[in-house]
Order: sequence, then C-alpha cells, then structure tokens
Amino acid sequence: MSDERVSAVLDDLERLLAAMTDDPEPALIATWHAAFKEAIAGAERGSQWPGIVARAHDLAQRLDLKAKHLTAIRGVIRHELLKRAQGTRALSGYAARRI
Repeated sequence: MSDERVSAVLDDLERLLAAMTDDPEPALIATWHAAFKEAIAGAERGSQWPGIVARAHDLAQRLDLKAKHLTAIRGVIRHELLKRAQGTRALSGYAARRI
C-alpha cells in the first residue's frame, strides 16, 4: 500500500462525517476503521506523510466533536425516557387508587 491509500481512506472519513446523521450506522464506522488500520499498516510514510498526519488529526478532532454531539443527544433521550417512565408509573399508581 501507499500513502495515497491512507489519503483515500481519510477522504472516505470526510464523506462519512459529512453524511453522518444523529443516528449513525455503527457498521459503517467499523468498516472505515478496519480500512484505516490496514492503510496505516501499509503506509510508506514518504514526503507527504506529515501532511497526511495533520489531516488525520484534524479529522480525528471533527470525529470527536461528532461523538460528543451524539453523546449529548443520547443523554437528552435518556432523560426524556426516564421522565416518561416516571410519569407512566405515577399515572398507573393513580389509576389503581381510583378503582
């Protein structure tokens, strides 16, 4: 493999990040990660390598921001589900007493 393969895999990550919704497909990320590890293992680390590393670090920061965003969304959903469950329990207790 070559440094160009690593660049191509980073292009794939950019497309993945651009298309990622608030409900990403874990299999796509796992597939990309496997391709990334394979490309890194076979990289030549030639004269373009410092630029590739800088780009990879930039994309890692973008991926981290997306992960933090998704974690925040998960927290909001979890909170709403807990509130709903508490409300359901309260209503079921109220209904049982009215009979």
